[in-house]
Amino acid sequence: MLSKTPFSSAILAVILLSGCASTSQPSINSKMDTTASSLKEYIAQKRVDDAVNYSVIAERQDQTLIEFRTYDERFADATSRDVMEVLDDLKGYCQSINGRGVYGDQAINTLKAFPTLLSIDYVAYKREIREQGVGYFAGFYKCASPKDGFEVVMKDEVEPRQSNILGNKRDAKQTYSRYYLVSHEKPQTLGQKTWLNNQKYANFANQYPLIEGVLGVGGGNSNVIPWRYERITGAQKYCTYHGGEFFVSNPMTKFKDMSMDEYLLTRMDELKNTSSINVFMDNETFTCKNPQDKKHDFILIHSGKNIEFKRWN
Repeated sequence: MLSKTPFSSAILAVILLSGCASTSQPSINSKMDTTASSLKEYIAQKRVDDAVNYSVIAERQDQTLIEFRTYDERFADATSRDVMEVLDDLKGYCQSINGRGVYGDQAINTLKAFPTLLSIDYVAYKREIREQGVGYFAGFYKCASPKDGFEVVMKDEVEPRQSNILGNKRDAKQTYSRYYLVSHEKPQTLGQKTWLNNQKYANFANQYPLIEGVLGVGGGNSNVIPWRYERITGAQKYCTYHGGEFFVSNPMTKFKDMSMDEYLLTRMDELKNTSSINVFMDNETFTCKNPQDKKHDFILIHSGKNIEFKRWN
């Protein structure tokens, strides 16, 4: 028993690396294999056609970090659509391993604060939450299973970016992420980030032989571009898709290279008690190292509102 413990390729390039995306939700593979061996595999199978909003963005053997980024959402129309999408996956996987799941207070409170009107899913969640009650788990979701039990904690409003104020605050739009930190009871297989085996991402990446084409630098263009959070996560995806390793160096790492996986997971632990966070800092360097294919080596230097692109070999 669970105790009450506290596009075209050009358009896609802009979406993946500049932060300009539609508010459409991840598409679902209705014919997915329900015998996934891990939560990451389950998400990758179910969201096979999404390459923008929804990513398994960092891994350890005992932890998985999921990011769901929402683009240009009007403050007045903020919803919990993304919360329900993630809950659907957590619940679906938990059921597939014959687990017993409970809604955490984070999920319950977010659904109450940001309902999605006229949604059948929301009505169903509201009914289930009312039947369960609060106080069973302080985090987001918990699954008890001897096969692969796990707990999930949500970090809200990660890397918030306000964009487009159309005359008054009611019309203001915001782009932001919610991160979901999953702690596993059993060791997980690494190297299963969602974009690594995603056909839509493969189609995008194969259109750009070099990162310069994705970033829009070089060839007469400036090597200095405006800072955007999406440029860094996009560079991480491009680098690792081509077999490289992506590192960050900043004050938190004492200006020593740290893998992006370790950095993101460490940062989540550091910032767990804040209400709204920026993952990255104003003075930092990101490096893609690819010993097997040097043409994919590159450096991004973040300083305030700008990013400078460099080759380091």
